[in-house]
Amino acid sequence: MMNIMQMGTMIDANVVRPHPEQVARAFLTPRRPAQREPLTLESGEALRIATPEGEVALQRAGSGPAVLLLHGWEGQASDLAAFAPPLLDAGFSVLAMDLPAHGDSAGRQTSIPQCARALRAVGEAIGPLHAVIAHSIGSAVLAEALHAGLVAQRAVLVSAPAHYERHARSFAAAAGLDGEATEAMLASISSAVGADVREISLPRRAPQLRQRALFIHSADDRVVAIEESLDSASVWPGARHMRVEGLGHRRLLGNPAVIAAAIDFVAINH
Repeated sequence: MMNIMQMGTMIDANVVRPHPEQVARAFLTPRRPAQREPLTLESGEALRIATPEGEVALQRAGSGPAVLLLHGWEGQASDLAAFAPPLLDAGFSVLAMDLPAHGDSAGRQTSIPQCARALRAVGEAIGPLHAVIAHSIGSAVLAEALHAGLVAQRAVLVSAPAHYERHARSFAAAAGLDGEATEAMLASISSAVGADVREISLPRRAPQLRQRALFIHSADDRVVAIEESLDSASVWPGARHMRVEGLGHRRLLGNPAVIAAAIDFVAINH
């Protein structure tokens, strides 16, 4: 499996040397899941919220402080379905959001900064969030949104990647781009998303963030190495880091101990 940050449909470098803009478009284009698994929240309602990145689809259920569930790249809201019932039982309302260009949300291409702009608009539309529980690239999206002013008291970051540029360069190398073409690709991405790829880094954002944060990561994650979240947690003031074993990149989303730890963290003094 390719690194989660190696986005989009891979280009066969053995057939033809791709153009940097072609690789940039591939990097920004998420593939749809092979099997769609819609999330249905009991007694929930479907919402569509206008954002600078197009309409975003959400589901909302329950009452009380709002906790938003945020999936990862090429994922879907149902990836975090196991968190919803215990959150509702604990007295929270649950919001499950489809990232731009994912699920029922608008768009075909997106990126971390674009998703962050959409998330911030969602936060402004529905009111302050008590917490966000995010998986994989959703964690990077959350950090960008918090840096830009998203209001949320707590952040749970599961399998969180660190450096956007590093993974973009890996994608470029896998596509067969040389050094000059890679720089052109990075410039093309930055122009398309309205942000400098080199600036998008969770460890770069973390020192300025003051939300209480819990990082959870499995030591055997082959998609995002645990060292990435350790780097981020080490510079996020007061952040905790929970290391688990044998749960890979996705299995921890259904693990009872992981879910309980996340909800206990969210619920403290809420």
